[in-house]
Amino acid sequence: MGEGSFSTRRGRFLILSLTVCAVAMIAAVWWYYRRQREAMDAAAVNQLAAIAAGKVAQIANWRGERLGDGRVLAVSPLMRSAQRVLSGGPGTEADRADILAVMKRLSHEFLYTDATLVDMDGSVHLRLNPDHTESAQLRLPSRRELAREAVRANDVVLSDLTLDTRFGRPLMALTIPVRDRGALILEIDPWKFLYPYLQSWPTRTRTAESFLMRFEGPHGILVLSDLRHAPGSALTRRGSYSTAELPDPNQLVSGWSHRTPDYRGVPALKVTRRIPDSPWYLTAKIDESEVEAPLTRLSWEMILIVALIAVANGSGVALIWRNQQLQAYRDREEWFRTVANDTPAYLWMSTVSAENSFINKPLARFFGTDRQDLGFEWVNTIHPEDAERARAQYLESLAARSEYFTEFRVRRFDGEYRWVIAHGVPRFSEKGEFVGYAGSMTDITERREAEASLRAANTGLAHELEERSRAEREIQALTARLIGAQEEERARIARELHDDLSQQIAALSIGMSNLKRKIPQQPEAVAQSERIQQKLVQLAESTRRLSHELHPAVLEHSGLAAALREYCSELTALTGVRVGLETEGCLDGLESAVSLCVFRVVQEALQNVVRHAKVDEARVELRRSDGMLRLRVSDRGAGIDARRGSGLGLVSIKERTRLVNGTVEIQSEPNHGTTLTVTVPVG
Repeated sequence: MGEGSFSTRRGRFLILSLTVCAVAMIAAVWWYYRRQREAMDAAAVNQLAAIAAGKVAQIANWRGERLGDGRVLAVSPLMRSAQRVLSGGPGTEADRADILAVMKRLSHEFLYTDATLVDMDGSVHLRLNPDHTESAQLRLPSRRELAREAVRANDVVLSDLTLDTRFGRPLMALTIPVRDRGALILEIDPWKFLYPYLQSWPTRTRTAESFLMRFEGPHGILVLSDLRHAPGSALTRRGSYSTAELPDPNQLVSGWSHRTPDYRGVPALKVTRRIPDSPWYLTAKIDESEVEAPLTRLSWEMILIVALIAVANGSGVALIWRNQQLQAYRDREEWFRTVANDTPAYLWMSTVSAENSFINKPLARFFGTDRQDLGFEWVNTIHPEDAERARAQYLESLAARSEYFTEFRVRRFDGEYRWVIAHGVPRFSEKGEFVGYAGSMTDITERREAEASLRAANTGLAHELEERSRAEREIQALTARLIGAQEEERARIARELHDDLSQQIAALSIGMSNLKRKIPQQPEAVAQSERIQQKLVQLAESTRRLSHELHPAVLEHSGLAAALREYCSELTALTGVRVGLETEGCLDGLESAVSLCVFRVVQEALQNVVRHAKVDEARVELRRSDGMLRLRVSDRGAGIDARRGSGLGLVSIKERTRLVNGTVEIQSEPNHGTTLTVTVPVG
C-alpha cells in the first residue's frame, strides 16, 4: 500500500512535472514565436522605411538637379537672346541659332525630350524638334499655363506630373521664365528619369513595389506612376483614405507605416513618406503574405523544436534559442550588406577615430580593391590639392558631431582623379553614444565638365552678343544721322524752291501778263502768250507742291492734323485715290521730331498705296490717348507680296519710328489689303 501510494505520487509528480514542463515549453515556444513575429514585423517595417527613405532622397535629389539646371540657364546670357526672339527685334535669326545650339546640348547631355520657347499665350516661337507630332509635345493650353506660372513666380518651375489624355503618357516640364515675355520649356519624359527609380528594388521580392501618389481633396489620392500589378495606372487610378486612417502631416515627413488592403484588395504592409519640396508622396509596400512567409516556416520549426525539447533537456532549448538569435542577427547583417552592395550608390562608414570601417562593393570597385574597409588609407586617395581641406572639414564635422558635406577629387582605380560629393551623417548607438559616420559619395565629374562647358559657351555668347549690340548701335546711330541730314537737305531745297525759284516764276508770270497787254491784237500772238502764262502758273504750282512734299511748312505753322489734311487732299486731287482722314485727341504740343516722323510715315505709306495697292480708296486714322500716339494707315488692295521682301520705303518707316522710340506693325494678306500701325510714346 505504501509502495503503491509512493508510485502513484511519483507518477502524479512525474505527470505533473511533465505537464508543467510541457506547459512551460509551450509557453516558452509561444513567447519565442511572438517575439520572432514582432522582430520580423519590425524588420520588415524598417526595411520598407529604409527603402522609402532612399528612394525619397533619390527623387528629391533628381528634382533639385533639374531646378539647378534651370536656374543656371535663367541667369545666363541665353535669356537675353530669348527675349529678343520673343519680342521679334532685329538680329533674331542669330539669336535663334544660338538658342537652338544650347537646346541641342541640353537635349544631348541631360536627355530632355524637347525644348520650346513660347510667349505668354503659349505660342511657339522656337522648338528644338519642330517635326514632332502634337502627341509628343505639350499642347497650347499647357504651354500657356506653364509660361504664366513661371513668370508669376519669377523663378524656375518644375511642373507636376500630368497626363496626355489622348495618348495616355505622363508628362513633365521644366519651365524657365524669360522676364515677362514668355518662357523656355524643357520637356521631361518620366519614363527616362523618374520611373526607373521607383521600379527598382534592392532585394529579391515577389510583391514589393514603390509608387508615387498625390493627395486630392480631403481624402482622395491619385496614383502618379505605374503599379506592379496594374500596368498603365499612372495618373488614372484613384483611391481614398478615411479620416481615421490619415496620420498627422508630420508623420508623413518622417514615414507613416500602416497595414491596409492595397489596390487589389490584398492585405499589405506600407510605408508612406512625403518627398520634400513637392506635392508627391512615395509609398513602399509589400504583401503581408510575403512578410509572413518566413514566419510560416518558423512555425513548423517551432513544432519541431517542441518535439525535440520534449525529448531533449532544457539546456537544448536555450542553445537552440541562442542559435536562432545568432542566425537572425547574421541574416540582418547579411541583408544590410546585400542592400548596401546592390545599390549603385557609393556607400561608406567610419568610426569615431575617423577610420574607414566599411565601403560597399561599387565603391570598392571604384577604388580597385577587394577590401571592405580602407582604414586610415582613405586620405591617400584624395587629390593632393584637396586632401588638407577635405580632412580639415571632416575633422571639424567630427568634432561638432554634425553633418558632413563637401566636394573634392579622388583617385579612381585607373589613376584618374574624379570630382565627387561626399555626404555623411553622424551615427549614434541605442544609448545615444556617437559611433562614427555613415554616408555616400557621388561622382559629379560629368556634371562639373558640363557646367564648365556651359560657362564657356555662355561667355562666348555674351562676347558675341556684345559685339553685335555694338555694331547694331553704330548702324542705328549712322541711320539717325543720315535721316537727320536728309531732312536738313530737304528743308534747304524746299526753302530754295519757295524763296528763289517760286519768286522768279511769279515775276515771270507777272511780266508775261504785262507783256500780253502790250502785244498788238493779233490772235496768234495772244494765244501763244496765254499758253506761256498758263505753263508758268502750272510750273509755279508744281514747284509749290514739290516744296511742300520736301518740307511742309504747314506742319510747323498749323500742326500735324492740318498738314495731314492738306496732304491727303492734294494726294486725292493728283492721283484720284480717295484718302479718308480721322483724328482723335489733342494733337497740339507734339515734339517736332514726332510730328515729322508721323507725317513722313503717312507720306510713304500712301505712296505705297498709290503705287502697289491697286485701289481707289485708303484710310488714315490718328489717335492720341493714354500717353501714346497711334497711327493706322489701311487699304483693301493687293496686299504685300512676301516674296518681294521689305522695300526701302518700309525700311525708312521702321527706322524713322525707331528714332522716336516707337514700334511698327504691318498686317497684310494677298488680295485682302494692308494695315500699317505705328505707336509712339508722347508722354
